[in-house]
Amino acid sequence: MANRYTFNTTLEGFINVGEPSGKYNNMCFAFKIPSDVLEQVENDYDGLIDWAKSKVPNPNRVTINQRKWDEDGLVKYNFGGDTPRPDLIFVDTEGQIIDTPTRKSIRKGTKVRLICDQKPYTKPAIGTTIKVLGVQVIELVAGAVSDSGEMTTEDIVTMFSEDPVDGYKAASPSPKAAVDENAEAYEDF
Repeated sequence: MANRYTFNTTLEGFINVGEPSGKYNNMCFAFKIPSDVLEQVENDYDGLIDWAKSKVPNPNRVTINQRKWDEDGLVKYNFGGDTPRPDLIFVDTEGQIIDTPTRKSIRKGTKVRLICDQKPYTKPAIGTTIKVLGVQVIELVAGAVSDSGEMTTEDIVTMFSEDPVDGYKAASPSPKAAVDENAEAYEDF
């Protein structure tokens, strides 16, 4: 039982989508669920929690975990490396898979379209999780310039190709200059 959402958003916070690294040997990014989609996610959450309660022997004695998003819809997402979540598929607006060097350059402010599932779980507590299935880069903000679960690479490419948008194309990149703290981190010495 899962609910699927496809929406446009902007990547936020610390972003590492090129290769697993750091203390937890993973990749990560954050994004906000748009308010119109967040309303549906909240409604679905209630139904999924009710479903999960129906699957445990004593629902009054089980803990319900917090939502995976805050009140503004901000989700912090980790994947790949030592996490149980597989690497994500990143495509451009033409459905071409984005190579690792380009993925390493993705920064805060990059506009994307995401395919996500919200799924319930019952152990060790009750809750739901948000699973990102694929990422389509619409407008790339790069360093010096501005799981797919059971789905195959072809499934992700097909889903994004069904409703094409204008924007970033790996074959003819035109990134924008990074601004604010992103630009400072990549200045030459």
